Amino acid sequence: MRLHRSILKANSSRAMPRDKSLPKELRLKKWNIIKGDKVMIMTGKDRGESGIVSEVSRKTNRLYIRGLNLASKNVPKSKDSPTGKIQKEMPIHVSNVALVDPSSNQPTKIWLGTFVDPDTGVKETRRYAKGTGAYIPKVFNLSYQKGWKDGAFDTDPDVVKKVSFNTVPGIPPFPDDVMREIVNRYKKVF
Repeated sequence: MRLHRSILKANSSRAMPRDKSLPKELRLKKWNIIKGDKVMIMTGKDRGESGIVSEVSRKTNRLYIRGLNLASKNVPKSKDSPTGKIQKEMPIHVSNVALVDPSSNQPTKIWLGTFVDPDTGVKETRRYAKGTGAYIPKVFNLSYQKGWKDGAFDTDPDVVKKVSFNTVPGIPPFPDDVMREIVNRYKKVF
């Protein structure tokens, strides 16, 4: 039995590179490094260099650092690359980098601590440097939200904050018959 060429093309590693992801058992469960963190490379040719994490691949336990761990790749000659070679960022394993302590600019291990906001009482897990105890904030890139505008069907914030339903203590919001049907919908009611 011959397979159709579209099926062969989908399975060919030359036409489409295969995803080289790790099995779930070997993937890291907890990640302390996220996109936008300042890290220092601990091994390899760029040892001692620090940079910003540009991409994180959780399927392969690797990350990309902006402007570091470069390799030259051959590409067809064009206006952008007249020599036919480009410098490309290559992935580096997460165990070969360390977060940079913001107070001393040195690589550090971290510990996770629980922080309770005194104003709101909300608990939050924060990253702290092991040596100095300095707080390492997480950087969130919200630049994609700059172009957002309210549309015609968006609800105003004042209307959203307005309380539209008040519960009365001791009285359920639904009648008892309706609550029984919701809780066990497959039970026959006679």
